[in-house]
Amino acid sequence: MKTKNKIRKILSLVLVFSLLFLLSSQGATAQETEQSLRDKIAQNQKKIEELRKQQAAQSEIVDALKEQDETYQAQLDELNAQVDGFTEKINSKTAEIEEKEKKIKDLEDEIETINKDIDKQNELIEETYALLGERLRAMYMAGETTEIEVLLTAKDFSDFLNRTELLRRVSKHDTDLVTSLKEKIEELNTLAEELELKKSEISEEKKKLDDEKYELVMARADLQEKKDEVQKTADEIERQRKENAKKLNDLVDMEEYYAEQNEKYANTIDALSRQQGSQGSGETGSGDNYTNDGGYDVSGSGFICPLQYSDVYVSAHYGTYPSGRTGHTGTDYCCRSGTYGKSVRAIAGGTVILVRYLTTSYGYHVMIDHGNGVTSLYAHASQILVSEGQTVNQGDVITLAGETGNASGAHLHLEIRINGNRVNPENYIPLS
Repeated sequence: MKTKNKIRKILSLVLVFSLLFLLSSQGATAQETEQSLRDKIAQNQKKIEELRKQQAAQSEIVDALKEQDETYQAQLDELNAQVDGFTEKINSKTAEIEEKEKKIKDLEDEIETINKDIDKQNELIEETYALLGERLRAMYMAGETTEIEVLLTAKDFSDFLNRTELLRRVSKHDTDLVTSLKEKIEELNTLAEELELKKSEISEEKKKLDDEKYELVMARADLQEKKDEVQKTADEIERQRKENAKKLNDLVDMEEYYAEQNEKYANTIDALSRQQGSQGSGETGSGDNYTNDGGYDVSGSGFICPLQYSDVYVSAHYGTYPSGRTGHTGTDYCCRSGTYGKSVRAIAGGTVILVRYLTTSYGYHVMIDHGNGVTSLYAHASQILVSEGQTVNQGDVITLAGETGNASGAHLHLEIRINGNRVNPENYIPLS
């Protein structure tokens, strides 16, 4: 029993000391949490900076591959044009060859017709010779026929003359017919020879065209082979470009991830600052953070205009965009002489709790914690000149104005948040 009571006393003492430790360390826990968040933000920022270096190197690779791809595409365009040129020439030669082949076919048909005509004339000659032979044979078998026999067998003298003329005409007709047929055959042979010669000439022309076409086809084949090699290289370069572009996008996504983490951490720090501010006086216009050693005009709230130029003006008011669309979360400042590259100054002293490089939304932007639950955000910068964790004084140049992110032109988008709530900057900042 004594042992049990002793154990109980020891446990009670442990619980009491634990409770006392927790109560005494509550204030330190919040501070440690805020510091650990700032450490995480710093670590993430280092990762982001390293990612940006990798992005820059990767971007150079992508750009180099893109340039190579464009070079090879230009070569492909040139080779395609040459291939098309050879194809056009080949088509022209093919048309000429087809025309020659048609002429040759027409000549062959004509020669064939002439040869048939020659054969027909030869048949006529043979028939004429056969008839003449039969006539002579008949005359021979009948014995020699003299004009006296013709006269004696004639009915009268007129009949005799008619018979004599008929014999003469038959003989002359046979002779003239054979002569005419031979002459016709000679003419046809001559024409056939001329056609054969013309056919031979056209065949030679066709052969020359065939040779020229063959050379064009071979030249085009060589070009096509070269084009295929270039295309293969271009495809490989395009594959590498897409692969490296994906790596670049992955790096950007990783940067976005760490930047989103930092914004969450900054919001948590902002909430912790609000808790600390609620324990204090709750006033936003007092404290060393608002001291002004630069001679700037300070508002009653202790802030200065972030653009210290004589021609500064508000281009978009809090709550409403120039287009009339509502939901504008800050005030946009510009300079009539040109805003891009103008110095953007801290409206009050404090600690830089967020530096982020985005391609959308706020673009390149900075957030400063001024204490007492007050923070300010400066968006769309072209350059950021501070780093997270850095202490800045009122009037220090923290960024250069630009148009990164969702911006239609160069301007400074300023937000003021009090205890995490956005307020109208024009209620706290003079326009000079």
